[in-house]
Order: sequence, then structure tokens, then C-alpha cells
Amino acid sequence: METFFKELDAVVEEGWAQIKHGDFWNYSLSNPTPPALYQQLMLQVYHYTRYNSVNEAACAFSADPGDTALLRFVYKHALEELGHERMVLRDLESVGLLPREMPAPLAPTQALIAFLNDVAIRKGPIARLGYSYWAEDVYEHIQPILESFRAALGLKDEQMTFFVAHSAIDEKHSEEVRLAMQRAVRTDEDRRQIKEVARVTLWLTGQLMEEALRAYQVKEPLQEAYPICT
Repeated sequence: METFFKELDAVVEEGWAQIKHGDFWNYSLSNPTPPALYQQLMLQVYHYTRYNSVNEAACAFSADPGDTALLRFVYKHALEELGHERMVLRDLESVGLLPREMPAPLAPTQALIAFLNDVAIRKGPIARLGYSYWAEDVYEHIQPILESFRAALGLKDEQMTFFVAHSAIDEKHSEEVRLAMQRAVRTDEDRRQIKEVARVTLWLTGQLMEEALRAYQVKEPLQEAYPICT
């Protein structure tokens, strides 16, 4: 498994390298983040996060009922992902950027959601671990972007709950994902699918960022904000 983890880490590092050479990354590190761009990106995070619990749970349909350890991981992880998108709404509300009407997700965001739904139904929980592997361990990579957000918008920790509070949750999840892989991954096909899902989901995430920047640059109006009902 150590060899496999090194191969998977290489896939993840390559994916992040592509993202970091993209326009969104360069713009965000070279310019103060405009509120409209921050809003656009966080709305995409909201949209795909809404489905993470659902497509995690849906993996059970393609699982071997006898693989109780893997199913226990799926059920537990799906429950613990439930409702995390509400952190995004609270973060946007705290800076007056929660839209009165929620816009549709951008095309790459829709593609990411659809791809993960497809993985869940057709390939099952082992393949989806390729997404969980990097998604639960992003903070080292995205820290410069978070600091850019914080500086440009004057954000406090309590206004960045999705990233700040979430990071402690994901640290535990990252360890659980590695353990699930050690227990469940048995074949070359398992390993191939995990690496492929990691590669595709990271690429789609990068495209999501690029499209968020393009939407901002064509001067789409800032979504009218309103207080969220709690």
C-alpha cells in the first residue's frame, strides 16, 4: 500500500500543480480578492458540498453487502458530511454576500456533481475514495488562497467556518480514508479507479475555479444579498 499511496500522492500533486498554474490561482495571489469573485467561488463550493453526503451514501448501492467495514465507513462518513454546505451560507451571510435567490451552479460545478454521482452508482465506494483522499486533505494547498480571502475581505475565523472549523473535521476524515483504503483496496483495478477519480475530480475542481473567475471577469452582477433565516 505504501507504493500505491506514493503513486496516488503523485496524481494529487500533479492535479494541484495544474490548478496553481491556472488563471484563478494567479489572479487571487496577485490581486485583492473582489467580493463578487469570493461570492462566486463560495457559491460553487456550496453547490457541490450539498451533494457530498448524498453521493457518499449512494455508494452503498454498488458495495458488496458482505464488506461491512467499508459500508460502515460509507455510512459514517456520509452522515458526518451532512449539512456542511450550511457553513458556506453562514460564511457568506456574515459578510453580506448571501444571494437573495440561489443561482444555478456553473458548468464545471455541475460536471463535478454529475461525475461523483456516476462514480457512486456505477463504480461504488472504493473508486470514490479517490475523491475523498485529496478532498479531505486540501488545506496545505489552499492556505495561500484562504489568506488572500482573509486579507482582502477582512475575514475573521468565525466568518470562514467552512474552511477553518471544517479543517479539524477533515483531518480526522483523512486518516479514516487512508485506513479504509488499506482495508478495502485489493486489486489493480481498485487502484486504477481510485487514481482516475482523484485525477478527474481535481481537474474539475480546477475548472470550477477557472469558470468562477471568468464569470466574475465578464462582470456578472453581484448577487443581491439578504439575511439567511436561521
